[in-house]
Amino acid sequence: MNHRAPVFIITGGQGQCKTTFLHLVLGLIVGLNVRVRGVIAPGHLRDGRRSGFTLVDLATGEHEELCSIDPDPRCEAHGRFYFRPVGLAFGRRALAPPDPRETDLVVIDEVGRFELQGAVWAEQLDRLTAHPHPPMVWTVRRRLLDTVVERWNITNPVVVDVGTASAMATADAVMDAVWEWREAQTFSPITAAPVPGDRVAPPALFADTAAGAPRSTPVILRRCYGPEG
Repeated sequence: MNHRAPVFIITGGQGQCKTTFLHLVLGLIVGLNVRVRGVIAPGHLRDGRRSGFTLVDLATGEHEELCSIDPDPRCEAHGRFYFRPVGLAFGRRALAPPDPRETDLVVIDEVGRFELQGAVWAEQLDRLTAHPHPPMVWTVRRRLLDTVVERWNITNPVVVDVGTASAMATADAVMDAVWEWREAQTFSPITAAPVPGDRVAPPALFADTAAGAPRSTPVILRRCYGPEG
């Protein structure tokens, strides 16, 4: 089993639509029998300012409110956000280490300063990166990129800058990694036998995304953080 499956890191500045870009990428691949696990976190605005996030479990399509700026003594405070215990538990279940025989791709939106401080999804990221894992896609703010790569010792990241890359090209690269992962599982002694006709239905969240995706394919930005520099 290949524990060096790539981690795709979608990056950009604050408010530069990293989650929207991720949404487009997932919309292009969910119809290809890709078994996706993880979370995507659409944000909410109030008076032009970020006011909270909803968490969507990509394996089930279920969702929970994760956090908001409204003070609540029952919630876990990080920065100016108050994280709901139910939302945190929901996300931690969705990010439990996957069965490699049943998962092609793991998505985490997003990895940021709270995780770097040991909170929110930090423990789940530690577990995911400590063992063989399928290809993963993370979203990370540009100014935190190097720190995140170093903190979780990601030796083979594929860095996708939303300012220059295309969703179509990114989806192609992710699918290449997924096929390599599947081939590796074929020769693994724990591989489960494929079920004829098995198909994963795309979550409703992405049902209409692929049809309107752009077809331009500029080069995806890549960086190597291995010993070569």
